Amino acid sequence: MHQGRTIIVAPNGARRGKQEHAQLPMTVDEMAECLTQCQAAGAAMAHMHVRDSQGKHTLDVGLNREWLVETRARFDHQLVIQLTTEAVGLYQPDEQMALVRGTEPEAVSLALRELRPNASFEKSASHFFHELNERRIYVQYILYDAADLSLYFQMVNDKTLPNNGHHLLLVLGKYKTGMLSDPTDLLEFDIKRLSHSGVSWATCAFGQYEHQCLAAAMSLGGDVRVGFENNLLNLAGQRAENNAELIHQLANLSRSMGLNINSAEDLRKNICRSFES
Repeated sequence: MHQGRTIIVAPNGARRGKQEHAQLPMTVDEMAECLTQCQAAGAAMAHMHVRDSQGKHTLDVGLNREWLVETRARFDHQLVIQLTTEAVGLYQPDEQMALVRGTEPEAVSLALRELRPNASFEKSASHFFHELNERRIYVQYILYDAADLSLYFQMVNDKTLPNNGHHLLLVLGKYKTGMLSDPTDLLEFDIKRLSHSGVSWATCAFGQYEHQCLAAAMSLGGDVRVGFENNLLNLAGQRAENNAELIHQLANLSRSMGLNINSAEDLRKNICRSFES
């Protein structure tokens, strides 16, 4: 068997609501029910967007801490819980940084271009990235295109970004018409360079070809993120019953390719190794 792959579930995202799918989790209790099913289906990490009482995505420190404490209390042995700093056009870098500092998550997802939108932000972003590394918070740097990947390598080379204790999320098709991803979108990223550099990475994709995109990523050595944040359709092109159905299908795809599925314990071992590299 080849090295295992990690399945990350993104069950709700920042924008979708119950009107788009009744099984999209909007409260901490709904999230717990969803993650119970997702972990059983094969997920090792949960990418969690916290929603407020009106169902809106929020970076409120107190509410995020409340969700994080509750969710980790229920799932700490079964799942790595990852918070997100996604701005959705509402939050500034200082607010995104305050979220992480105020919650101390085990793992966090952040868009490199949001924390470092231009060179004037580089010093504060670099300080923040090194701070998270020192705190051993596992960072997922979100990259949307080849320019983001080039910036990532530049910052690692300049030592403005730590060269360990993190991995990357390559987002496919975010800026295409209709946000419909295709497996060939992976070709925009220099996968060979990632492989030769030993950088751990994952992929997410939008729309009905999500699973095909993720299967391509797994075959090239990547981990995968799947769930209602990006897509509501199963492999048959029908609305999935819930997030767990998408994970179950992806886990079966992985096994059919001869690839093991990592557990949360496996993932944490990989995380520890990433800080020691």
